[in-house]
Amino acid sequence: MKNKIHYEDDLFFFNLQMKLLREGFRLNIDSDYFLDKVVHDLRFIDSGLGRIFSTLRENSSLIRRSEYFHNLIKVETVFVDLLEEVLTVKYPFCESLQAFFTEFRQRQESHRSDVAEIRNILRKATTEEEDKVDFITDDEMALLTRPDSEQT
Repeated sequence: MKNKIHYEDDLFFFNLQMKLLREGFRLNIDSDYFLDKVVHDLRFIDSGLGRIFSTLRENSSLIRRSEYFHNLIKVETVFVDLLEEVLTVKYPFCESLQAFFTEFRQRQESHRSDVAEIRNILRKATTEEEDKVDFITDDEMALLTRPDSEQT
């Protein structure tokens, strides 16, 4: 795996893909042409978000990890909502996806679970951060508070 992951751009791209899918669902597109592509795109988004979550979960020392987690929650929520629109047949094209509804429900629940886990990770990180106490030893305090004339 490569060394640097561009979380912000990757999540932005997934958002764009979901927006494109949603806009496509509003059209009277033919399932004969687009069914395989739409299913592939939904599966790709599912696995991509899972991979991003996995790398963030494993890399606890990442500097902007909390920020990336917050962004991931937003994108995960958009995906869960998109799957809900598919499962409730909000758009005519969604009827052609009925053969995949069981799979999509499972994926939707998995992402809801991921969001809950991310929130727990963030809550735990916040609690740990609050529990950290910065302290200065007596020697450090003496060094910091002695007059300038003694420091040379």
